[in-house]
Amino acid sequence: MSLPDVRQIYFAVKFDVTKLTILDLDQNQLPSLPSGVFDKLTQLTRLDLDRNQLPSLPSGVFDKLTQLAHLELDQNQLPSLPSGVFDKLTQLTRLDLDNNQLKSLPSGVFDKLTRLTHLYLYNNQLKSLPIYFAVKFDVTKLTILDLDQNQLPSLPSGVFDKLTQLTHLELDQNQLKSLPRGVFDKLTKLTKLWLYQNQLVCSCPFSCQNL
Repeated sequence: MSLPDVRQIYFAVKFDVTKLTILDLDQNQLPSLPSGVFDKLTQLTRLDLDRNQLPSLPSGVFDKLTQLAHLELDQNQLPSLPSGVFDKLTQLTRLDLDNNQLKSLPSGVFDKLTRLTHLYLYNNQLKSLPIYFAVKFDVTKLTILDLDQNQLPSLPSGVFDKLTQLTHLELDQNQLKSLPRGVFDKLTKLTKLWLYQNQLVCSCPFSCQNL
């Protein structure tokens, strides 16, 4: 379902859309999402909200979408994410947050996404990664993590240690000057690693020696 130039949405109030499984609202000019707008869409498995003008997400806006597997929020104007905004999306496998204005990630924002396999965060303004990627974030199924085109100057030691299924990791076009020793040691299934256009200075032993 795709609606051109949508400015106001009434799904939660007027439409009987309880059987809807896919909703595509990309490339509209949505400046906001009304609270409760998706509450009746309990069977939704895919929601595309990319390429709009969203500057924020209402708290609890996705709480009723417990079957959602694919969520696209890329190419909006999001500078931050509300705490707990994804907590009810326990079936989510793909999350697109690239091409926003994210400056940081709230602690625990992805903690409930235990089925996630694809996470796209490229072309934001991230200046740091929280250590919870390794400690709290239960993402043992994650295979693709895209963090390129941010402003990362460094990586926390052990930041990727739990991502043992990762096959693709993109860190290119950041501001990395060095890599912690052994930062990729747990990534035994990694087949593609992008590090170009950083400010890396070679030192030995090289952090990728076990790849």
